[in-house]
Amino acid sequence: MGASVKFHLSIVAACCLAACTESVYSQPDESNAVKHGAAANLEYKAVFSRSKKPCSEDYSTAPYIQCMSIDLTEIEKHVDAFVENLRGVTGSQKELDALNQTDKNWRAYRESICVLPFARGQGTSDGPMSVECRWDINRAYLQQLSGIYNLSQFPNRSPDQ
Repeated sequence: MGASVKFHLSIVAACCLAACTESVYSQPDESNAVKHGAAANLEYKAVFSRSKKPCSEDYSTAPYIQCMSIDLTEIEKHVDAFVENLRGVTGSQKELDALNQTDKNWRAYRESICVLPFARGQGTSDGPMSVECRWDINRAYLQQLSGIYNLSQFPNRSPDQ
């Protein structure tokens, strides 16, 4: 073989190797995605298995707010873990960046909308309205993301996903 042919073959081989390497690195690890999808489903279940009304219905009492705040602390740990697991399901850096930006914007929205009752200054119902807002909005966020990521395709699926 002549030097010119060897040179061209080495260029072709290098291009093929680069293309194959890029293909391998750009594809998400399917087993890793399944693991994270299944873990996200467990976090989803942990939130939706909780009672819809875990505390007394006497909204004007400090014990109600305290009870709901304790429950919210647990729910928000599951929300954080859920989103972290979704990061393992994303298929590209662009998708991961979009999820991170969405999560950042959603958290700012949650903080903003759920302090609105205090801005209205309605009295003793402000605290209960605020914690119920957080309760409802966390659950709605999980439902939305579960649908976007079609988590029903992964193990540990909840019947209402």
